[in-house]
Amino acid sequence: GIGDLLLRAVTESLRACLRESDTVARIGGDEFVIIARSVEDEASACGVAEKIRLVLDQPFSIDGHRLAISCSIGIALYPEHGEDDIVLVKHADAAMYEAKKSGKNRVVTA
Repeated sequence: GIGDLLLRAVTESLRACLRESDTVARIGGDEFVIIARSVEDEASACGVAEKIRLVLDQPFSIDGHRLAISCSIGIALYPEHGEDDIVLVKHADAAMYEAKKSGKNRVVTA
């Protein structure tokens, strides 16, 4: 349906914002995890996240429908916020929920 087509369009938009070395994965529902291995610092991570936020803020044309979405992005940095994927994802997830709680359509660092 339209929801599946929208998720595919979102995935394509995310991939267009990333480098070859980055990984994007849908972890359920409308939640995605992005692993950006060569991000040098918090400013660089926030720059990538803001680029993604702006791209996803543009309306999508899906099957004759114009759909607007927003996104909430949580960032966790290695090694400041964790030294393994499980801890980093946990902190990024908490930051994402903070972004949602504080008004959605924003970027929050752990």
